[in-house]
Amino acid sequence: MKKIAVVGAGLAGSEAAWVLAEKYGLEVILFEMKRQTPTPAQSEPHNFAELVCSNSLKSKSRLNPAGLLKTEMRALGSLTMSAAAQSEVPAGEALAVDRELFSGFVTRTLQNHPKIKVVEGCVRSVVEVFGYGVEKIIIATGPLTASELADDLRLQTGSESLYFYDAIAPIIDGDSIDHSVAFFANRKTKTAARDAQLKVAQQGLAEDGTEQGHYLNIPLNREEYFNFVEAVKQGEKVPFHDFEEPRFFNGCQPVEVLAESGPMTLAFGPMKPIGLDDPRTGRRPFAAVQLRREKLGDNSYNMVGFQTRLKWPEQKKIFKLLPALANAEFHRMGSMHRNTYLVAPRLIHAGDLSLKFNKNVWLAGQISGVEGYVESAATGLLIGHIVGHSLTRSAQLELPPVDTALGCLVAHLRDSDPARYCPMNIHWGLFSAPSDEDLSKSETLYPELQNPKSRKKLDKGLKRSILADRSERLFTDWLRRTEL
Repeated sequence: MKKIAVVGAGLAGSEAAWVLAEKYGLEVILFEMKRQTPTPAQSEPHNFAELVCSNSLKSKSRLNPAGLLKTEMRALGSLTMSAAAQSEVPAGEALAVDRELFSGFVTRTLQNHPKIKVVEGCVRSVVEVFGYGVEKIIIATGPLTASELADDLRLQTGSESLYFYDAIAPIIDGDSIDHSVAFFANRKTKTAARDAQLKVAQQGLAEDGTEQGHYLNIPLNREEYFNFVEAVKQGEKVPFHDFEEPRFFNGCQPVEVLAESGPMTLAFGPMKPIGLDDPRTGRRPFAAVQLRREKLGDNSYNMVGFQTRLKWPEQKKIFKLLPALANAEFHRMGSMHRNTYLVAPRLIHAGDLSLKFNKNVWLAGQISGVEGYVESAATGLLIGHIVGHSLTRSAQLELPPVDTALGCLVAHLRDSDPARYCPMNIHWGLFSAPSDEDLSKSETLYPELQNPKSRKKLDKGLKRSILADRSERLFTDWLRRTEL
């Protein structure tokens, strides 16, 4: 029986191991190190596929590229999507999950699979893994790749490993929040009368007993906001090593970096008050902090957009300046970790995405230069299908079309300019603009396209609908051709 090694049991590695064992019936050795050598970004009990935020899986909407990507992953038998379905927490359009239920589901599923053998310990080299008698290796060690393995990959590929910093937000005990100030609501929803909203603020329920909003909001007036911004700017931060340049991933900027970039940056970013009315005044506050429930049936809340490198004592002091948080108790403080990645466009073959230095080795997930949990899981799932298809059908799998969500990620890994390569989330900018053929195919769904002016200058929502339609059409055709 052919054996494949998967190094790393984060989302990418878990997806690859699952599809290889479950769909293709192959023997998988899954290497996982964090139970023996945990990092600050990982929490007990050190399960597989751990998330740092409950809404890390992003939007469910088909008009969001992450939503399209999740639809494609479900069609390919994604373990991540199965785990999310078992652990979902209400969060509006976001796919939020109970993190412990989610990772526990993935861990049990893989540990109990008869075709998967879990080996705990730190992998230091590719040669070491081949010593287990495997034919193929998928390296999905993520942003926290052990330094020895990173050095080995750099040596073997002749490539410099790069890095950026990522950060996670604090989690607060809901019982320690002042609910006479904080109120439940989702952005862009109408608020009710003052008395009804006070009931919502205290219980999270509408008059009929249903949940009124998924987010707990803390309103700030102008003075409170600017006092908070100044405190964040002055707060003591965790220093970088002398040899390190502070490179932050654009989609996860620490709150203090945003505060330092301009006095109103936070008010137009994570603290924007749009669509939120303070039930005490009936008016929109100057700014607002949103808190999101962290777990199903739990009363802990994540500070949305408040990832930080402030020192822990500073976090407690500064965040307690926020209205409703004077007596806050923290389950987890914010922290930072370094993410490592390789320049995939220089290293991989265009046809099957294997590494040029060894066609039996693949990169998957964040180490390859995709950013985000969904994107990492998706590449692990796709690489699993590529390897499984080649071993069981003796043929190279056709890669997904460029203008599908998965195809956009493939294009980023394979076709980006190596000199400017950096980690990338999936976004609409990776998709090509709608062609005249695409517009013609969409006329029956969107009659306004029959107007030449509408065709020339597409409304943003309409353009995204057309891109989503095209992506779904291309992906369905690809599935039929490849018989996956």
